[in-house]
Amino acid sequence: MDKSAYLDAMNITRWLSADKPLKPYLVLHDLDADLSDQTFINDVLGLLDVEIDQCEFDCEMVKGPKVIWDMRKIKTRPRVAWIVSAPLTELHAQADEKRQLWQQISQYLDKTQLLSKGEPNEQH
Repeated sequence: MDKSAYLDAMNITRWLSADKPLKPYLVLHDLDADLSDQTFINDVLGLLDVEIDQCEFDCEMVKGPKVIWDMRKIKTRPRVAWIVSAPLTELHAQADEKRQLWQQISQYLDKTQLLSKGEPNEQH
């Protein structure tokens, strides 16, 4: 059994260094993901009104931060990310994947505009 899965099943929290501030957002990616395209990541996060410095990048869920983008090949439940996409390499190579990402961003922005007008939002 994976050590992290065992700790999660037992509801045991992991030790975090006090000198390292916890970032409020989490971007999930595959372990072997190439995240070198910082410009594209910055653009997407900027549309979500999030700075890259506010994000942790990890390959598995971490308790605490909100999952804002899941770009793993295999998604796991529960699906709590604001947006879900293919990994970056597929996004750059396949126009359909990029189109789906932009549609999700548009839907997210529409929801946040409705929320700012005072309508209830179930996701947040």
